[in-house]
Amino acid sequence: MLGRHDSEIGELLRFAAALVPSEVRSADLLDYLELEEWELVLQLLGEFDGHTWQTPRYWALLAEAATEMDQDDAWFQWRCVESIQGVLRVELTLAVDAEPLRARGERPLWDVTGKHQRVAALWIESKPLLGPGERATVRLRPFVPPAWAHLIRGDVITLLGGSPGTAEIIEKVPPRP
Repeated sequence: MLGRHDSEIGELLRFAAALVPSEVRSADLLDYLELEEWELVLQLLGEFDGHTWQTPRYWALLAEAATEMDQDDAWFQWRCVESIQGVLRVELTLAVDAEPLRARGERPLWDVTGKHQRVAALWIESKPLLGPGERATVRLRPFVPPAWAHLIRGDVITLLGGSPGTAEIIEKVPPRP
């Protein structure tokens, strides 16, 4: 039981679930909503990926629910910004002499043109730390998205600093109009 905010959490999650198109919504989601299994509902709603129906409002509802449940809302906040700015995913390989790179909270410099350095926050999808010579799928959130607009799938960019590496663009979803 989550206590006195339980009904508000349920409302937030029901509002978010109502934004999920019926063809995407799972029977499990509906069952957990009915049983008021809020942690499971939040988890299921947060796992949807690659759907254009996910609006900033959807992710903001999930972030607020996570906050009310005393859970980390960082993933939902990240996805909220992605729903506005677009999605940029890369396959990053660190150099063998690189310093380990934390999965989130880093805002390194990237060489995106061969002469211009740009800052982008990163979120390593599959592990808490990327070690020297290791490879992982990483989400990038550029501070100035238009400076990254020229990049397309297959382009290679360079991670600079104490954790140098190379990254190939594997997915790019443009910002919302």
